[in-house]
Amino acid sequence: MSRNNNQDLRDKLLQSARELLVSKGYRGFSLRQVARETGVSATSVYIYFENKDHLIHTLIEQSISELNERLEKVYGSLTDPEERLKGFAEAYVNYALEHPREYQIIYLASPEDMTRYPKEKFRKARRGYEFLTDTIKEAVRQDIFDEPYPRTAAYTFWAQLHGVMSVVLSKRLDTRIDQQEFIEQAISHILHGFQMRTALQQKPNI
Repeated sequence: MSRNNNQDLRDKLLQSARELLVSKGYRGFSLRQVARETGVSATSVYIYFENKDHLIHTLIEQSISELNERLEKVYGSLTDPEERLKGFAEAYVNYALEHPREYQIIYLASPEDMTRYPKEKFRKARRGYEFLTDTIKEAVRQDIFDEPYPRTAAYTFWAQLHGVMSVVLSKRLDTRIDQQEFIEQAISHILHGFQMRTALQQKPNI
C-alpha cells in the first residue's frame, strides 16, 4: 500500500472513530466497530493504533491542535489584552460551532475511563490555556484587571465558555432565545465579569 493510501485509510479510520465516539460514548466504543464502519478488517486498525485509548488520544490531540492554532492566531494578531480575550472567546466558540464533533471529542472521554493522557502531549494541549493565562497576566501588568490569580481566572474563563457551548451543542437552549444573541451576550457577560471584579477590588473604602 502506498504512503498516500496509508494516510487515506488512517484518516478514514479517524473519521469513523470520531463519529462513533460522539454517538456511542467511550464505553460503547470499540476498535471492531471502527473497522466495521470503515469497511476494513479489525487487524487493519492495529496497524495505525495500538489500542482503543491510543486512537482516542489521537482524536483528542487533533482537535486540541486545531483549536490551539486558532487561538495562536488571535494571540499573535491582537496586542490589547481585552481585545485578545474577546478574540479568544470568539475563536473558541466558532471552532465549536464549525466542528462540533471535533470539539466534543476534547471533553467526551473521562480521565477515569482512559489511560492517562501522555505528559508530552498534555504540554502541547495546554498551549491555548497558556495563551489565555499570559493575556490575563498582561492585563494585570497594564492595570486593566486586578486579578491576583491569573491561572485560575484563565481556567474559569474556559469553563464558562465550555458551559455556553455545551448548552448550544446539546440543543438545550430555550427556543425563545436566539442562539447567536445568546452566544454574544454570554461572551459579553464573561468579559464583563473580569471588568466588574477589577472595579470592585479597586473601589476605595469610604
